[in-house]
Amino acid sequence: MVIPLQGTFEYVAVVPDQAGTGFSCQARLREASAGARWAARLAFGKHAQDAPCARLVGPQPILHVGDAGPTPNPGPRNPATQRSRLTLTAAERQNATVAEASFLLDQGVISALRPGDFLHMARTGCGRIGVSAIRSKHLIFAAGAITHVPLGCDFEALTPMDLVSEAEAVFRKRETGFHLSEYPVEIRVSGDHRIMYRGRIGLGSFEVWVLHGFCVGMPGTDECLSVVRKDACPVVDANTSALFLDSDHLEMARWDDDCR
Repeated sequence: MVIPLQGTFEYVAVVPDQAGTGFSCQARLREASAGARWAARLAFGKHAQDAPCARLVGPQPILHVGDAGPTPNPGPRNPATQRSRLTLTAAERQNATVAEASFLLDQGVISALRPGDFLHMARTGCGRIGVSAIRSKHLIFAAGAITHVPLGCDFEALTPMDLVSEAEAVFRKRETGFHLSEYPVEIRVSGDHRIMYRGRIGLGSFEVWVLHGFCVGMPGTDECLSVVRKDACPVVDANTSALFLDSDHLEMARWDDDCR
């Protein structure tokens, strides 16, 4: 089963003045996406508009970005780098499932942020994290489950379910129960389209690394990518961030009296 709506989030925070590699600011739920509206309809039917704003760390958590030190025990899937920890702390217990949740990014992508940038963060129904940074409506970087966060005005990523359905229908002519075990990612930049399972590509103003597409299962594993606008963010730092997010390490702290 997928994670219930109150275990997910879609937050946005505005990077404050003099942010550097460490800062704190208010985050808030962004306008409901199509995916969130669909989940609410499943849970609440025709009364979806009355669905509570309960999310993992509430509707208006505090975002704290701080130094997480160097990577311990580095390896191919855990690159040696300086890390940043992004911690979301519930402002109050009402409508918050946990008191605190945190995840890691490469400190290099945090250093690329500027005051006024919009930092988007999402936890999906599959439990994966997507992050993007938008400056003046343009994408600076994105990592993780990026189809669940805004990607600006000149970059688009999606799972091409229409083509997946057509492809599966062709194979079902031979095997009625056939289904793809992984769905590719479609990337669109300035009218140019690429459909990829894995690999690296330069497309327009962007460098893209597809670690994998959506892996079918219960609940499944969201796609994982890194995307950077050329000269706006180090490619290697976005790639490392994607690897961190693909490891599925979201740390959560319960309310103190839950442990009694």
